[in-house]
Amino acid sequence: MNYIDSLISNCEIARKTIPISEFELQDLEVLDGIGKAIYIVEEIKGDVKKTFTDFSKFKESEKKIVKGRKCPKLNKPSKIMYVGSSVTNIRKRIEQHKGLGYPGTYALHLGYWFKGSYKITIKEYKASLSKEVLQIIEDSLSYDLSPAFGKKGGNNK
Repeated sequence: MNYIDSLISNCEIARKTIPISEFELQDLEVLDGIGKAIYIVEEIKGDVKKTFTDFSKFKESEKKIVKGRKCPKLNKPSKIMYVGSSVTNIRKRIEQHKGLGYPGTYALHLGYWFKGSYKITIKEYKASLSKEVLQIIEDSLSYDLSPAFGKKGGNNK
């Protein structure tokens, strides 16, 4: 099967795939044992323009530090802050976004700059789902939700 045929096939699978569970994250421990998942970070009752400006300033300040925190791409103000996925350790990825991870990992690092309220929605998928199909689902959600921060496509794109 060539690349285009494979991509079309994966898109058809993605179109029919639904999460096996979906929930608002309350406690990091519930993420233990979840393999493949997509997460959505959403600002609650905030000023999306201020949040966008605050993150832009944080990102610029971190660029000036030799080993500053790596920050995702700026898009445009939106109540949806970020859409991402993980195929190995969703808990670790959420910890990174909260600011509890290695500074060199591209993440929101919320604990260092964000003073508002947010929620994280987790969409868990079957372990048998390929990472390519999960990426297509993530890209579709990102396209539909237009998050304020983050690039589209997988890390190898």
